[in-house]
Amino acid sequence: MKKSAAALLLATTLTLTGCSESILTSKTAGDDTTASTVWDTDDNKVIAWVVDDSMSDEDKKGYDITFGDFYSEYTFTLASNGIDENSSEYADMAKNYRSQLLDLLTREHIVLKKAADAGLDVLTDEETAEINKSYEDNLLAWYNSYESQAKEELGDTSDIADDVLQNKERELFNEYLASFGLSEETFLKWQTNNFIYNKMMQEVSKDITVTDEEAQEQLDTTLADAKRVYDEERSRYENAPDYLEVWLPEGSRNIKFILLEIDSADAAEIAAGRAESDPDTEALDKLRDEKLDEIKGQADAALQKLKNGTEFDAVLKEYGANYSESTEGQTTLIVKDSIVTMESLYDAAYALKEPGDFTDLIATDRGYYILQYVSDAKITDDDLKKVKEQYKEEMLADKQSALQQETVDKWLAEVTYEYDYDALNIDPPTESNSSDTSTASDTSSASDTSSQS
Repeated sequence: MKKSAAALLLATTLTLTGCSESILTSKTAGDDTTASTVWDTDDNKVIAWVVDDSMSDEDKKGYDITFGDFYSEYTFTLASNGIDENSSEYADMAKNYRSQLLDLLTREHIVLKKAADAGLDVLTDEETAEINKSYEDNLLAWYNSYESQAKEELGDTSDIADDVLQNKERELFNEYLASFGLSEETFLKWQTNNFIYNKMMQEVSKDITVTDEEAQEQLDTTLADAKRVYDEERSRYENAPDYLEVWLPEGSRNIKFILLEIDSADAAEIAAGRAESDPDTEALDKLRDEKLDEIKGQADAALQKLKNGTEFDAVLKEYGANYSESTEGQTTLIVKDSIVTMESLYDAAYALKEPGDFTDLIATDRGYYILQYVSDAKITDDDLKKVKEQYKEEMLADKQSALQQETVDKWLAEVTYEYDYDALNIDPPTESNSSDTSTASDTSSASDTSSQS
């Protein structure tokens, strides 16, 4: 579920630091010990405001950020990530996180104010319905996350109606929200702000276009690069989807395969042994052969079914460790003169004469493979047209994003904010870096992720 600016920001912070414990603490003045943060500020208190003598008081009020705006995102994101605000660790990182969140909210409020000035905060019935649909879907996802707990509290749920179970899930979720002073309506506010933000960004970039010539130039460049890299860095070519979708060397093949797998732990042991600086090849080969013998009967049965005329996909579904519904019917590409495909598999695939032919059992460290030659792999004109359209979409998105960023940066530079750092338990900027009064553009570098993300 989307949780506005804070969720993605905190996830990034935790990823970069590698921590998973609480970070939300502050140092007690004059003491080296760490005490829990005390929040005694009223939700309606303005903690960020614009200083601009050219604006009317009413106009400046539209830029105000309240403590409630800040704390609702702050506390929900922390709780959603299982972080205890009263922990005594990571105090410095906590202050940095709070500062970044304030930066993001500054950015968001400026864009929302511009949207209001342009009348884009007035929503049509269709837009309101779209917001409500997303809001309800997100809430339902949160309710469902409490399914196990709800069933546990209800006891035997075999005869309990779905609406009873969902009501219990909702009750538990709302208890969770209430524990840090929020309600479901907070999500509707975030959903609405997110919609208006994106609406403003779309308005900013509505006239951006990408021509066929620009997309064709990108396609021509990628195609030329693909041919060059195939000759110079074969491995990089084979691992680059962008290259594989625009050009393939003649003779490349589409195959299907069935993998009858030995135990994963045994396969891992063999792989680790092969990777040693001085592997005991004889012992590893013996271990592999022993493990292959354990699945030989199953492998022979799969091969016999193919020889008896059973469709390859049917045998794959019955025996293949590599089968999944999501990839059913798909083929695997083997590039001509591949250097990333296992040599025994490559040789077996290219020993097949006609599409539809299949191999005997191929013994490997992972198990037995059976390959089928499906077709020659070629890039058609229709394929290139689709890639070109994809490029146009990607280039359009990049151009729009660049203009949106440029426009928001301009708005940020035009607005000067002051902040109540004490109320937010944030250290004010030092004189060497900036003054207590800063332009909003000074805060925009922390992240481009905001409630629009």
